[in-house]
Amino acid sequence: MLTFPLAVVTVPFFHGKPINIWFGLVLAVMISFQLLTGLRVIKVPNRVHRYNGIGIFVLAAAHGVIGFMVWFEGWIY
Repeated sequence: MLTFPLAVVTVPFFHGKPINIWFGLVLAVMISFQLLTGLRVIKVPNRVHRYNGIGIFVLAAAHGVIGFMVWFEGWIY
């Protein structure tokens, strides 16, 4: 198993919930917005749609990294 130098690390909390849970909730909202703007239910400039997609990518990457670290390293909540 891959181990990191820090033996015990905790996931950052925000308002009592782990940060990766908040990332997942924000991603759900961003993906819904992306879908609605792509289908033109909500009319916004294309650059808003593009920047939202970039934000989804960045947040999903951070969410995935934290998720893998929790899964493989057993971080303590």
